[in-house]
Amino acid sequence: MTNGMDTIAAVIPLYNKEPYVTRAINSILAQSAPVDEIIIVDDASTDGSLERVETFHDPRIRVLRRLDPKERGLPATRNLGIRSATSRWIALLDADDSWHPNFIEESKKLIAHAGDGARFLFTGWESIEPDGSSRRDPYSAKYTDGEVRRLDLDAFVTEWLDMGACPVFPSGVVVRRDALLQAGLFQERCRRGEDKDMWLRVLAVTDALSSARLCSSYYKAIPGAMNENISTNVRHCLCATLEDMIARSSPTRRRLLERLFNSEVLEYARWVAGREPLSPEVYRGFFVSTNPLGYASLLALSYLPFPLLQLARRSLVGLRSLRGRRQRAL
Repeated sequence: MTNGMDTIAAVIPLYNKEPYVTRAINSILAQSAPVDEIIIVDDASTDGSLERVETFHDPRIRVLRRLDPKERGLPATRNLGIRSATSRWIALLDADDSWHPNFIEESKKLIAHAGDGARFLFTGWESIEPDGSSRRDPYSAKYTDGEVRRLDLDAFVTEWLDMGACPVFPSGVVVRRDALLQAGLFQERCRRGEDKDMWLRVLAVTDALSSARLCSSYYKAIPGAMNENISTNVRHCLCATLEDMIARSSPTRRRLLERLFNSEVLEYARWVAGREPLSPEVYRGFFVSTNPLGYASLLALSYLPFPLLQLARRSLVGLRSLRGRRQRAL
């Protein structure tokens, strides 16, 4: 293994993805520009996932295992792969997603463009519905001119707020390993949302470069998620990260991060409330003065009887849609 400037390790976290992991590995092997390492971290799978992996005999493949099911978790699984890599760059790929053949080639173009100034790279992606239809991600759909764009933390958060969605997803990023380590790796305390939390902390230490080329696919409605049995009616893990960043920010950035805090809490609360009354812990720290109507909706999601709860949830969806239209009009 060389330690050149552009070496890339593909890291795949694996838990009970027997029907899909072959597709993920094949998408790595089909790249027009090869990766240097393929690190698959099994998180105590109980199906035939490992047997599928063992059918591949590429010398770049290395399988690591976490054997204690009580310690199972996606952040820790990714972290083990990152720590074990010897390459300079880490390319994440979930076991139920896939890369297009141009993903590594496009990433290497971004690496050449980045120099030492940007250590977080991402490309466009598509979401694949259960019926096979596809939809381009909002960020790459917005920028189809093919230009490479550089984003600092403020620019990234502004795009996030304008689109109402994070511009990246895990299987579409390549990050320098030293930036991940400097940012503290994925927070293993996180129950959900560890990827968004990671991007914020990485962008606190480096800029990002983006390409709008479609280079990966996210398959929706895949059963057997690593965190499927974890309670969702808890505070989103990025709240603590945002609070820490807000406390250390300039007034302009503080307002931006407060808006992101509220937006993510509202989105997360809408999702949780589709199944159960909302715990007030979910929106602890909400910046009420920034969005009093949003806060009123959160209170309703916590305390209304279930039939009225569903009405409040629909109102919250409408509120987010209205806010998005107003932001795009500004």
